[in-house]
Amino acid sequence: MNILVPTVPPALRITSRMWEDFLTDPVLAAWVIFGVKLDAFQAARLRYFWWTSLVEDSSGVGSGKTIVDFLFINLRNILIPDHEAAVFYPSLGTGIQSFWDYYSQFAQAESAKIFRAQIGNPLKLEPGEEIDGDGTVHSSECYTCYFRNGNKLRMPAPSIALNSVRAASMSVNTLIIEEWAQIDAMSDAIDKQLIDRCRRASWNQYHPIWGNHLVLTAHAQTRLHPAAPRHNAHARRVRAGDPGVACLSYSYKDFSNLESDARGKSFREHRRNDVSINAKRASVNKADWLGQGFGVWGISGVGWISEDHILSGIASGLDRCVLPVLSRAQWEELQASAAKN
Repeated sequence: MNILVPTVPPALRITSRMWEDFLTDPVLAAWVIFGVKLDAFQAARLRYFWWTSLVEDSSGVGSGKTIVDFLFINLRNILIPDHEAAVFYPSLGTGIQSFWDYYSQFAQAESAKIFRAQIGNPLKLEPGEEIDGDGTVHSSECYTCYFRNGNKLRMPAPSIALNSVRAASMSVNTLIIEEWAQIDAMSDAIDKQLIDRCRRASWNQYHPIWGNHLVLTAHAQTRLHPAAPRHNAHARRVRAGDPGVACLSYSYKDFSNLESDARGKSFREHRRNDVSINAKRASVNKADWLGQGFGVWGISGVGWISEDHILSGIASGLDRCVLPVLSRAQWEELQASAAKN
């Protein structure tokens, strides 16, 4: 596909010296290219994303995960040559409202002129596609952002119920899976299709920046949640000292009293919304709030039998080579398999 490459004024170009500085400090790049000043913990989160090939972010609600996701994946496309990326949400509508809306915001922001200068529109659109006012291409199947350097960022309709079969032919260098815990609870899409998409050839697959990156974001759950085995596997790799894996967990309480803008407001005053957070906290039980609010993978507080007893029963069954059935869906799957045999 041909890409329209408009003339960029010298003041909006990324020079070779800027490129070197931005590549080693994404927080500086976010400030110069997007005009976004990050709080201390958000800056740490972006640097973890930037230097680590596999990151699981289990942070709670209201901790600013999505804006860092947006900055990270767009900076990768702007600064790394021959690069393609993708973002997956459980539904395309959720992705449009949570992630893609930032393109509209930055299209109007006076501080993001350098960013807008990096976006290029395709000369030839596919059937059903149209260029929106934010400079990106929209269709019912996929939202796409083309960059002047030839790179591309896509957010396709996920087809989670079908284990994301629409993603079968996609190959990318950077992949973000948002609300991955919810996807794990709905299907096997992550294992069957999504993780395999992060396989496009890179300059150096072992380099912390040039290599491919996978980011999984969702607030923490309880240890009985279907997503817990994946989290446990990541945590074991971190404890073993694997430098290519990180497990992050921040909360709304991490917003600091550092000055966030020219008006003198702190990040705590500007970004932390205690009214909505307290309303959310009052509507869930203590165990769920540990995950949703504070990003802690805790013990489930729901049910007549304690989680420790359930886990003990599962371990006992496995010792006897008995497969534990933990859900109705699993029982129905076993019944269907037995009927075929």
